Amino acid sequence: MLFKYKNNRLETLPYYNCADFGKKEKDLENLLAEQLREIYIEDAQLMTIFQERQRQPEPDICALDKNGNLIIFELKRGNVNEDTTIQIMRYAQKYGRKSYWELNRIYKTYLSKQNEENMQCENGELKEAHAAAFDLEIPLNEEEFNRSQKLIIVGSAADASIVSAVDYWRSKNLDIDFLPYRFYEIAGETYFEFFAKPYDVHFNPKEKKGILFDTNRTYDENAIWDMFAQSKVSAYGNAARYADNFNKGDYVLYYHRWRGVVGAGIVEDIKTSDGDELKQERYRKVRLLTPMIESEDEIKSISASELKSLLNKNFYFASTIKTPYLSKDEAEMIIEELKKKYN
Repeated sequence: MLFKYKNNRLETLPYYNCADFGKKEKDLENLLAEQLREIYIEDAQLMTIFQERQRQPEPDICALDKNGNLIIFELKRGNVNEDTTIQIMRYAQKYGRKSYWELNRIYKTYLSKQNEENMQCENGELKEAHAAAFDLEIPLNEEEFNRSQKLIIVGSAADASIVSAVDYWRSKNLDIDFLPYRFYEIAGETYFEFFAKPYDVHFNPKEKKGILFDTNRTYDENAIWDMFAQSKVSAYGNAARYADNFNKGDYVLYYHRWRGVVGAGIVEDIKTSDGDELKQERYRKVRLLTPMIESEDEIKSISASELKSLLNKNFYFASTIKTPYLSKDEAEMIIEELKKKYN
């Protein structure tokens, strides 16, 4: 809940759901599918493998956790009846019995659509993509996928009937949960609030941070050399918006696929700029803190496994931004380790 704080008193602010803004459930679905790895943190990171097709009796979103377990999401834009819990259990019954090969098929369908929308060319098998996303040394075996399921209903924070129904099924040991959301209107701007369990811990954006940022190697082998030569960090196409995640003074850790962290810099400008129109580039100017390398032969790196060992944390690698963010101290430690390799 959001309160206005004034004269040492709290004033309750009115809140809204998607329906109040004339939005469809598909709008909420697309919003959460895109941001899932950043806002749902109970099981670390999740890999989206499926989104509902229109007019089909299907879950809104299906995702996998690091262990290959299936997470099924049902989203509701406004208040609904208690039958929503029965609906998501029907989906669990159907999708919980799917073999690895069936999950692989729906993942490829989802990936094909993502490639078309994002002008990408990713392909391959689900277990290889899953291993890459979570940096597993050995991909899971087919029989390790979908061993268990978790059901998540996302709905309006005001929907008491859903809360009651979920509490009932939880008391019967069903792995089901309710995640509420709220919209607020403040000074003409719209704000979205989402309750990530168990502790709703997110990095404070006013603090200096480090971001593992992809060099776009999969789509453009030369993007990294342009970034180093021009002292910038760039993102392209539908991923261009990720350049806005930096604040002045943040550290960028250039993550080069198949190598790891290969360079670092500190963001110098206040806002994002437009670059190459054909590539739909957005970039931030940086001051490089490691050597300006010009070829693959010059690269020194800190691998994904070294990162996990040094920081004692796991990352989700299948994104332009490799979440979670690093603290200032963590980023500086990685930069010092990388400098040692170049020296």
